[in-house]
Amino acid sequence: MDYIHGTHEEEQERLFILNRLLNERCLEKIELIGDELTLDIGSGLGVFTRMLAHRLFYGRIVGVERSPQQLEKALKLSRSDEINLPVEFREGSAYDLPLESAEWGNFDLVFIRFLLEHLKDPLKALSQAKKAMKPGAKIILVDDDHENFRITPSTPAFGFLWNLYCKVYEKMGNDPFIGRNLVTLLHQAGFHDFKIDFVLFGAAASESDFFYYANNLIGILAGAKEQIIEVGDITPEVFDANLAEIDGWSKKPDATLWYAANWAEAIC
Repeated sequence: MDYIHGTHEEEQERLFILNRLLNERCLEKIELIGDELTLDIGSGLGVFTRMLAHRLFYGRIVGVERSPQQLEKALKLSRSDEINLPVEFREGSAYDLPLESAEWGNFDLVFIRFLLEHLKDPLKALSQAKKAMKPGAKIILVDDDHENFRITPSTPAFGFLWNLYCKVYEKMGNDPFIGRNLVTLLHQAGFHDFKIDFVLFGAAASESDFFYYANNLIGILAGAKEQIIEVGDITPEVFDANLAEIDGWSKKPDATLWYAANWAEAIC
């Protein structure tokens, strides 16, 4: 897996805030009974994993994360919880899940969020997930289609840099538009009974969280500066001027960030 953003401290903070903005909206869409054996593949900082665990009365959740840095942070956050949650974090790959023999074929729910876009072989990851699930279990995917992203008032700098950012994904062998193909991937992996939705990720300037949404956008582009410069064959000065234009947009009273993450469910 080639992760475009890296795992440095600034990126960890961006992901932590991103989790806060998205988690409640995702939780609203999950219909939990409370006794599910749940698998969170690509659990990252474990923020959402632990929020799910709070809703499990008799169940248990296993979070799998490839990055040692993110796993270390997840374990640290988990140890700070006031109560012992039914959650366990393990280091491992979506291509080779670190499950015990008795766990294979026994999970009631699998959750994969913003991971497939960074994988060269998402079907291999879905095949592993399917092997972990019992018949009739549910899988939920949430991922990006970067063409869903719009900011208003229209700002040419955004279109310019965002287009190059998507080309960085493609150069790495990843898919910046994978969100639109989630059902096709699930079908190819042998799942059935599909259901789709969107998760709103955006705000207008007058909303309290707008700063964080706008800052996240700027942070995404700034974090990929070197790759964008390379793929676009532009100078650092051109990049900086366009990013400054986006920062100026974020100060406008009618600035609005429109984005929706793609949500797809299926049954094993």
